[in-house]
Amino acid sequence: MMRACTQTVCFSNMENNEMNNTDTLEKIIRHQKNKDPAYPFREHLLMQLCIRTNKRMQDNISEFLGVYGINHSVYMVLTTLFAAESHCLSPSEISQKLQFTRTNITRITDFLEKAGYVKRMDSREDRRAKKISLTSEGMFFIQRLTLAQSMYLKEIWGYLTHDEQELFEVINKKLLAHLDDVSS
Repeated sequence: MMRACTQTVCFSNMENNEMNNTDTLEKIIRHQKNKDPAYPFREHLLMQLCIRTNKRMQDNISEFLGVYGINHSVYMVLTTLFAAESHCLSPSEISQKLQFTRTNITRITDFLEKAGYVKRMDSREDRRAKKISLTSEGMFFIQRLTLAQSMYLKEIWGYLTHDEQELFEVINKKLLAHLDDVSS
């Protein structure tokens, strides 16, 4: 017996290239609108475009960071340490700032320590506690990576005018605040 293809299943079974084609996306959503004239076509299209843009950006950033042998979580830990006073924080401070689990911070720290980018040190304030500190190699790595990322980000966002970038920022902040209100 053949099951009816729900919209979710149809979306998930499509090739990435096909779903990145906005014409195909609009056609699928318009089909829903044709079945139900009250269906929120524009809202659904905007949501799908946001999801696809976010996914594509995440994929591009992952690919970019992969060239340097790291992922986004590792990059965030490195930049957090780089921004910290004396480039040193406790695992719980990093966990709190990034909203990562302590287990994830431990795993990332193990990876970074093995790569020579950080070292664990005893805390001066509490003998039982440890601090994570950037090494000179880690400092050099994050500075080199930040320079490369700066050029990469300018390439991505340079496609939009300054006014478009500002509008994009305002709309995203407004929508994020609204989503926080709706979910609480």
